[in-house]
Amino acid sequence: MPRADGATLRAWRRSRGWDVPEMAQRLIRGAREAGVPVATHTGLVQMIYAWERGDHLLTERYELLYAAALGAGPDQLTDGPAALDVGHDLAQVPLPSLNLGRADGIAGAEEEDVDRREFGLAAMGLLAGTLLPPAGIPATVTAAHIRELRASATTIWTRDRLVGGSAQLREAAARYKAARAMLDHSSYTGTVGAELQEVTSELAACAGFAAYDAGQQPLARMLLAEAALLAAGDPLLSARAYGLLALQSNALAVANTGRAREALRFLDLADAAARHEPSPRIHALIWMRRAAASGILGDDVTIRHAIANARRELDRGDHPADPQWTGFVDNTEVTAHEAMARLNQGKPGTAAVLFREVICDPGLPPRNRALYTAQLAASLQAAGDRAEAVGAGMQVLAALEGTVRSARVLRELRPVRQATDPGDEFAARYDTALAS
Repeated sequence: MPRADGATLRAWRRSRGWDVPEMAQRLIRGAREAGVPVATHTGLVQMIYAWERGDHLLTERYELLYAAALGAGPDQLTDGPAALDVGHDLAQVPLPSLNLGRADGIAGAEEEDVDRREFGLAAMGLLAGTLLPPAGIPATVTAAHIRELRASATTIWTRDRLVGGSAQLREAAARYKAARAMLDHSSYTGTVGAELQEVTSELAACAGFAAYDAGQQPLARMLLAEAALLAAGDPLLSARAYGLLALQSNALAVANTGRAREALRFLDLADAAARHEPSPRIHALIWMRRAAASGILGDDVTIRHAIANARRELDRGDHPADPQWTGFVDNTEVTAHEAMARLNQGKPGTAAVLFREVICDPGLPPRNRALYTAQLAASLQAAGDRAEAVGAGMQVLAALEGTVRSARVLRELRPVRQATDPGDEFAARYDTALAS
């Protein structure tokens, strides 16, 4: 297998926003978890500089540690970060039942330092059989633990729309690890066990969406698949998991239009799961994501049909069966999906008009406002309105320089950056945000 060259290793490191000392620390942590010896921190810093200069090639040990730290497979290192973040065939990512070990305590315990490196290391199966037994989890799970886990999930979902997944990934991963460790290793009654499986599925969805928004797509796919498996046929949990898998497939279809057909298959599963559910918002959610996938496939008839059906569902009004997490599904969100469908369809002028309507909604939370403004900028760029595209992009960068942390939002601005001179203010601020 060919080894990654120095320029590719540097691109990987910079894609994560890490300096060389941080890269060295990530390798040391991975080695500690795997139980393998590595150089000291100072020595690793010197080795990383040498690898990136091309003075030496990675040995197999360090290649595995690099891959784990970056959340990639060893054979993906040579392709560079763009291939994994956008075009990687996620169907090839293993989907093991996760036993991530060392779960965090729930009540009163200090949070473990869970980050993308550590979580990805376990998730990609590189440490099979070497993880330490779980510690810090209760021997017996009670209703109080379930309540605390549910409260954690609600907090994560609420904060997601405010700050984005890149700011949420550590906490979401930690909470999922704790719940999964309890499910696999603690004792509980039948009633508590059923509730524990439900909340573990919800936390897998939380962590999976955070990983998706943070640009960690293989990890997101694995977690969202776990959420679907743990749903065990529960209509609402299944519909949510399949709906999120469809959302990710739509995003990946930018590089592979076959993903749009995959999204439609996921939405068929969501529709089948929720068929007898009276919640209008659930069905509106499925219809609007179907419109976005149909835009990628250029299916104008289905776009119109899906958007009309989504609005018809919302016209039924609020329903007691609407889950709390569907609160974001409203007419503004339907318009945003219609705009995405038109942009995907190759109609950026129409998309720009619709995105302008979306961002006029004063109730949009910060991350969603940044996302739709970024998509407005991309639409304007595609329509040839360069000045307006940069103006909208500047608004997004201001949000990213503030409280919003979302690799997905930044990725939407990529077409504007690619058309910008490197000496331009927009380019400089974009590059700074990318490295942060």
